[in-house]
Amino acid sequence: MTDRSTGAVRYTVVYNPIAGSGRSVGVAASVGAMLEARGHSVELRASERAGHIAELSASSGADRFLVLGGDGSLREAAAGLLARSSGPQPELGILPFGTGNVVARELGLPLDPVRAAEVMEASFAVAFDVGWATADGREPEVFLAMLGIGYDAAVAARIGRSRATRFGGALYKRSAASLYALAGVRELLALSPPRFRVTLDGSSAGERAVAAVLSNTETYGKGMSMSPGASAADGLFDLHLRSSASPLVEAVALTSAQLRWRGPTWACQRSQGRAVVFTSVLAERPFAWQLDGDPMGLAREITVTLQPAALRLIGALACAAK
Repeated sequence: MTDRSTGAVRYTVVYNPIAGSGRSVGVAASVGAMLEARGHSVELRASERAGHIAELSASSGADRFLVLGGDGSLREAAAGLLARSSGPQPELGILPFGTGNVVARELGLPLDPVRAAEVMEASFAVAFDVGWATADGREPEVFLAMLGIGYDAAVAARIGRSRATRFGGALYKRSAASLYALAGVRELLALSPPRFRVTLDGSSAGERAVAAVLSNTETYGKGMSMSPGASAADGLFDLHLRSSASPLVEAVALTSAQLRWRGPTWACQRSQGRAVVFTSVLAERPFAWQLDGDPMGLAREITVTLQPAALRLIGALACAAK
C-alpha cells in the first residue's frame, strides 16, 4: 500500500517503446525523473509484446502502477491487476498517451502525461467499478469506460480507421464530434444494421435495438457523454439504447452527447442495472462491438456483468471524492 507516513511511494511506470514514434521512451524517463526528485522510488518497464502489460501488473510489487498509453493499455493493466492471486493490489494510474484518453478525462487528469503524473503524485486513489464482457462463450474481457454494441460500435470502428489517415487524424484533433458525425453518416448509408435484443437484470429492455452504449463512466469520447450522470463508483451500468438508425435519431443522439444532455425518450431509452445480455435477433447477422473505443469484431451474444469497486484508480477528481 502507499506509504503516506513517510511520503515515499514505490512506482512502476510501464511504456511501449515504439509508441509515438519512440517519444514514449523520453516521456517515461521524464515522469520517472520527476517522481524520483520528489523522493519516490521508480521502476521503468518497457512493454515488449502483446499481453506484457498484464503480466507486469499481475506481478508488480509497487504501490502504484502507472501506464503510459491509451485506454487499451489501461484495460490490459487492469486485467493483470484483477488476475492477482496474492499480495495487495497496486493503485492504478494512466499517463495519457493515446487518442481518446476516456478514463483520463473521466478522472480529471491533464492530457499531458508528465503533468498528469505531477497531479497524480499529489492525489489519492478511489474505488472504481469495472465491467466484464463475455462474447459467444469466449474468455471474459474487462472494460473501464464503456461497451458499445451495433451501430455505435460500427461507427467507432470507422472512426478508428479514419483517424489512421492524415485527413481523419487532423479532423479528430480539431473536432472529434465532426469526425463522429461523418463516420455516422457513412455508416447510415451502408446496409441496415443488425438488430439485437437486450435483457437488463433479467427483464427485457429492448427487442429490436440497433445501437447501445453501456457506460461505466460519464465520459464517452472527446468532450462527449452518452450517459450524463454515470459514475464508476455507484455500482451500476448506465444503458443508452436506440431502436432506430434514422438520420434524425442519430443527429439527436450526437447533439445530446456533445451537450452532455440526456436527450428525448423518443430518440433513446435509458436505464440502469448490473447484468446485461445482448443477443442478435438473427443468428446469421452478428453485431459489431467495442470496449473503451477498441473494436472487438463481431458477436452473436454478449453477457456483461459489473464488478463494483474492483480497482483503485488515481486521479485529480479523487481528492474531491475523498
